[in-house]
Amino acid sequence: MQSRDLRTISHALILVAFMLGLIAAALWLRGGGLEPVASAQYQRISTDKEGGIPDAGRQRMDIIAELQKINARLEGIDSGLRGGTYRIQTVEAKDGAKPAAEGAR
Repeated sequence: MQSRDLRTISHALILVAFMLGLIAAALWLRGGGLEPVASAQYQRISTDKEGGIPDAGRQRMDIIAELQKINARLEGIDSGLRGGTYRIQTVEAKDGAKPAAEGAR
């Protein structure tokens, strides 16, 4: 009885060792190498579309620059609307067309 239990344990250990060997072979043959995760800090940092790690600081600076441009445009529009004089033209509706006020929701 005891030898049968030992044989079962032995077979189970052989199976586990074989499966670990298969896993090790698959990891070795996949070709990527076994680089640690921290090796990403040594790669080239780039915001280009060619690859690399995106630079979050540069992206935020680009966003801030674009927001400043938009704010400058909006200030120009606001000052024009507040202090400017505008001429409004109206166009007669064609036959069968609804006036804009009736068609608007």
